[in-house]
Amino acid sequence: MAFQFSLIRFVPDPARGEFVNIGAVAGSDEAREWELRLVSNLSRAKALDDRGVLSNAFAYAAGLEDHIAALDLLPETAGPEPISAELLRRRAMEMHNIIQFSSPAPVAADSADAALELVFDQLVLDAARKSFPFEKKHRAQGAARRAYQAHDVPAGAVRERAPVRSGVFDGTFDFAVHNGRTVQLVQCWSFQLPNQADLAEQVKAWSWLVHELRQAGGELTTADREVEVSSQVEIYSIAIRPADDHESSAYEEAQAAFAENDVVELSPDAADPIGERAADALAALA
Repeated sequence: MAFQFSLIRFVPDPARGEFVNIGAVAGSDEAREWELRLVSNLSRAKALDDRGVLSNAFAYAAGLEDHIAALDLLPETAGPEPISAELLRRRAMEMHNIIQFSSPAPVAADSADAALELVFDQLVLDAARKSFPFEKKHRAQGAARRAYQAHDVPAGAVRERAPVRSGVFDGTFDFAVHNGRTVQLVQCWSFQLPNQADLAEQVKAWSWLVHELRQAGGELTTADREVEVSSQVEIYSIAIRPADDHESSAYEEAQAAFAENDVVELSPDAADPIGERAADALAALA
């Protein structure tokens, strides 16, 4: 698959023009998957930092990393502008100070993480870089998109990062399918993430919302209205399970929540039924 990448450059004196790459961002508008990685060894950047501006430059780059991370948790109508190839092109043209971006260029890879691996290996020198053997939830999200496309579910009927409320509880589902009323909710998870405590808290907050939906239903917020969510709505979880040699307290808690709240768990490789069920449910409303 084709991804776009842009190098993040530290330019201590723009008039002098010397720079060092301190990171890169890679992703795809089509896959809605973007990742940013910064170097872990700043020795080369420090060698150029005769004006003492590296800390400000790195803080800006780290803020962009937080920006990307936050997008997974926010509805489409909230928060900052999503990362896109167009946004990177604008930053490459407009930013001429101590942080600059290279013009986006294509790279072939299976995921944004894999694209960053290639970019770092070839263009970013980082002797202390570490590889983390865990998967984020992007593969699960991609599996959901492919399932909807395979069964011709209209793009206008699928809302990503969908805000849902029930009583005093609210949250964001990765996908909601609707046409006058909500027929399906889908949440994607990776239970391989290293911070299991934070992940368990996310599971707990999500399970309270799902429990309330099962009791009293709720509302899905779209761009122009609120759509009913029935207490009988189909809810799916596409889960990347813990690695074989790792325990996951968050996954144990999630499995209990799935069973209690009638949530169907699927793996990314077996996510096709959500597309079929969504297409059937929409056809029944027609």
